[in-house]
Parts: sequence; C-alpha cells; structure tokens
Amino acid sequence: MFSCAPRGPGDAGVYVHFPYCTRKCPYCDFNSHAAAFDDRAYADAVIQEIEARGPAHVPLGPAGSVYFGGGTPSLWDPAEIGRVLSAIRAGIGLRDDAEVTLEANPGTVDEGRFERFVESGVNRFSVGAQSFRDQELVTLGRIHGANAARRAVRAAKATGARVSLDLIYGLPGQSRDAALQSVEDAIALEPSHISAYTLTIEPGTALARAEERGRFRPTEDDRMAEHIQDVSERLGRAGFLRYEISSYAPPGQEALHNTLYWFGGPYLGVGAGAHSFLPLSRRLAGAERRESLRNPEAYIADAARGAFTPESIEHLTQADLIADRLWTAMRTRFGLDLEALAEETEDAIAPESMIACLSEALDRLVERGLIVRLGSRGGQIAPTPMGFLYNDEVGRTLLLAARDRLAPLLAARSNHHHGPAPA
Repeated sequence: MFSCAPRGPGDAGVYVHFPYCTRKCPYCDFNSHAAAFDDRAYADAVIQEIEARGPAHVPLGPAGSVYFGGGTPSLWDPAEIGRVLSAIRAGIGLRDDAEVTLEANPGTVDEGRFERFVESGVNRFSVGAQSFRDQELVTLGRIHGANAARRAVRAAKATGARVSLDLIYGLPGQSRDAALQSVEDAIALEPSHISAYTLTIEPGTALARAEERGRFRPTEDDRMAEHIQDVSERLGRAGFLRYEISSYAPPGQEALHNTLYWFGGPYLGVGAGAHSFLPLSRRLAGAERRESLRNPEAYIADAARGAFTPESIEHLTQADLIADRLWTAMRTRFGLDLEALAEETEDAIAPESMIACLSEALDRLVERGLIVRLGSRGGQIAPTPMGFLYNDEVGRTLLLAARDRLAPLLAARSNHHHGPAPA
C-alpha cells in the first residue's frame, strides 16, 4: 500500500498549456477556446516564456516529465511541439528518461500524426476517448465517435509510445451495465494506463447552465457511488490498480507527471492559463503558485513584450505546503509518511509533534474505516477503498487538524526562532 514510484533530486516537471480546441465540451472548465490560432506564433510565445522563466526552474534539476495539456494539444503542429521540447532541453534541461505526454482528441489525429508527434519527442499519449458509446459521446459534446476512439488508441500504440486512455462515466440515466461497457472496451484495447472520471458539473460551464435551466439532472450520489465501485473493481480485476482517485495502472505504469503533482513536486507551467508550483528550496519551506495570463491573444502579446504578467500569484507558507501535501497525498493509494514529511521541514516540527498534532483526527478516520495507520508510531497513513469514496471528507478532516493544531505550532516555533521584531 505504501510503495510508490521513486522520487529523487531529478523530480521536476514542465506543464505546457495549449488553449485551443475545435469545440468547447459542455463539461469543460479548463482554459480552452474554440478559436483560430497560429501554430508558430503560439509556440514562439511559449518558447519566450521558457527562456525567461526557465532559469528559476534550473536549480530544481532537469525535468523528469513534460505534459502538453489543453485545450487540444493534438491540434498543434508536431514540428512546433518539437521546437518547444528543444527549448525545454536548452533552457531547463530534460532527463534522457523523461516522460513526455501529449493529450490527444481522437477527432484530431491519425496514425501519421501520432508518428510525427513521436518523432518530435513525445513518448506517451493521453487519448480522450471518454466513452465507447456513440450516444454518450453526443451527450458529452465530443467531436468523435466510438470507432474513431478505438482507431486513435490503436494508432497511438502502433508508434511504440505508452498510451493512457480517458473515460467519463456517471452520465444521467446511465445504467451500471452501460458504464461498464466502456470500461470493457477500454480494457480490450490494452492501454498502459486508464483515467476514469465521474461526470461533474463545474461552475461556469455549459453543463452548469443547463442544470440551472432544468435541462440537465446529474446522477444521484448513491448511483454514482455504485458506478465508482463497479468501475474500480472491474479495472482492478484487469490488473489496473487504483493508485489515485481517478487513475488506474499496472504497477510501474503510473503517470509520472501527475504523480509529481500529488506528491508536491515542483513544476513550471508555460502557456496561456498554465499553472506553476515552484518551491523556494528542495526542503519544505515555502513556495510560489502562479497562473499565466488566461486569454491566448493577451498572452501572446505579453510574451512579445517580454513581460509574462501573471494572471494570479500566491505565496505559500510552510503550513500551507503541509496542508496541501496532506490533501493531495491522501488522494493516492501510496498515502503519506508523516515522519518523512516532518523531516522535510528541517526541524521546524519534530516527527513526534507532527504525528501528535494529527493523531486525534487520524484516529477518527480510522474508526470510520476511511484510512489505515501503520508504523511504530502510526505515522504512515493511506486511504482505504472506502476512503477513496469519501476522499473529500478525509481531506477536510486533515486540513482542519492542520489548521487548528499544526499551523499555530509552526507559527510559534517560527517566532521563537526569529525573536521579537525590532522596535
């Protein structure tokens, strides 16, 4: 339960956001725009941002993963993807064994295009199949059909790259058999990884507006819980272990870039609306979370001026980082070693104090069957299958404990260390 992919000094990533798509899906709340674009002009802007902001990333080590997300980055000219990767190698560094993932919409790719992406340096594809039932794809507003999704997965695999496949389930009125049908189709295609998401209604989306007008009714919680259990059990029997709330893979096939997020690793985000997370040091001291300008035209113009104005910027304290780690690590089957987490604070808090501050909350979660505690002091924690189902409750409980018990202790020790402010 507690074994996980090794993490070391080379763990750092780069996220590249491509904000354009053919059509905005009704459930999508990402920074995506159904608009015309200039492949090269957008690549130029991204490269300029890498050259300007990359030096801050360099002390973190060469990137072990690059992720092209969107939007629909499979619309981008593969040659421009290659130029961006070259800029990352030159300005930041890229490990020889780096995972380079590109999200691909089945309606925008064919075998030749997949091959060109691989020639440009991509070695992993995340194919947004979403469903293998045509009517469900219409409901989801996708531009492809079920057969196109199957062809895309096979074409991506034919290049020799690793292939992840995305599914969405829990659509209104979807039966348990219907939800599992797409899972069976996905398993039959033998991808190396499957991401299976419940359909959620995000504020500001077309789906949210349809719900407000009474034209869309989400799946009831009890039915959704049944779907989650059915999907997880079926994928588990096929050898796809649930290693994160929505992520399934055989051991050793986990997505490196996403795992970086869940374990608090650093990543530089470039492109319109991209998010970055850059710690102040390798140790758990503080960090900066930043979002680039969201509007693509404004972003390109800003890059041409060399400004790289952030849409937003947030400075995180040590207490913030500990709370974040508690929340994200408990989304994974790997869980968290609290003693190791305390050691990352460089004596700001002792391992026994870290465990003591959280023990009451942890014991309540154990009693409810939501987590397990292992180790001589109960400092190794991980969610149970039921804990995955009630993950928001697990996260809230730990965040409240961190706020009420850990944060005051860290503040008191910080004040003691620095002494009183000068008069």
